[in-house]
Amino acid sequence: MLKYIVKRILQAIPLLLLITVICFTLINLAPYDAVDAITTPNMSAAEIEMRREAYGLNDPVYVQYIRWLNNILHGNFGYSLLSHTSIKYDLMIRIPNTAILVLISYATAYLLAIVLGLAAGSTKNRWPDKIIDSLCSIGISTPTFWFAMLLIYLFSYKLKFLPVMGMHTVGDDSFADLARHFVLPYVTLVIGFLPDLTRFVRGSAIGQLKEDYVVVQQAFGAKKAEILFHHVVRNVMIPLVTKLGMALPQLVTGAVVTETVFTWPGIGNYFVTAVKGLDYPIVMAILVLSSTLVILGNLLSDILYCIVDPRIKSMQ
Repeated sequence: MLKYIVKRILQAIPLLLLITVICFTLINLAPYDAVDAITTPNMSAAEIEMRREAYGLNDPVYVQYIRWLNNILHGNFGYSLLSHTSIKYDLMIRIPNTAILVLISYATAYLLAIVLGLAAGSTKNRWPDKIIDSLCSIGISTPTFWFAMLLIYLFSYKLKFLPVMGMHTVGDDSFADLARHFVLPYVTLVIGFLPDLTRFVRGSAIGQLKEDYVVVQQAFGAKKAEILFHHVVRNVMIPLVTKLGMALPQLVTGAVVTETVFTWPGIGNYFVTAVKGLDYPIVMAILVLSSTLVILGNLLSDILYCIVDPRIKSMQ
């Protein structure tokens, strides 16, 4: 196992370097000059040139890339062009906020998807399956921002029961206040994650229920619930771990729309603000971070495969 993990990490290094090149190139090819974000119309040409020189924007592109990559490798993501704050410090504050929201939401959707997917798969083409599949179709086709606005209209505007924005009320850092702010973005993300996961489990369950081991268990008089939750679920979990591993990048990108709508102080809201303000050091840092998490997510999926199914380990 350890040898396989080391091998995969070594294979990921060239890919990570390629990702940094692509991110840096795309930002430099964008149709705007980075100096526009740190200058005003009242500045003279000499002042603008001084700004360009101070930020190293007059250096050749490859020099800028090497300097930026060296800083990234040392954990230095640079500074915001607009607020002049450390990007590393900003990320350290916002990543836990996003992690709390996304992890709890995804875990809830993951567990619900297993139950609903098994229920739908075991009653294929009957009314429970039709209801669950119809709700999944509605959920997949419903825009996240629209559903979030409906929740705000109902629970914040009409019922005046839950707050709309932020993570805390000013001057109130209690857990109860955090929980009240947490409910609406949490429900939005759970409904956003649940339909796709449920359909994935449903498809896997339908395939597993056609296997010979299910017929054998039925011949021995095993109950339907026992077959589903003691045997079928184990084999359904093998492809499902891919979804679990690929959820890792969503710690950065999974709540962009939701965080923006509810002004949740996480990475998603931070990223959208940076894009609007042409704050390219922040955009580059988050692109590299999310791309790295995609690679780590693939590695995590492979490791979980080995844990869930020992046969895969023996084939490596």
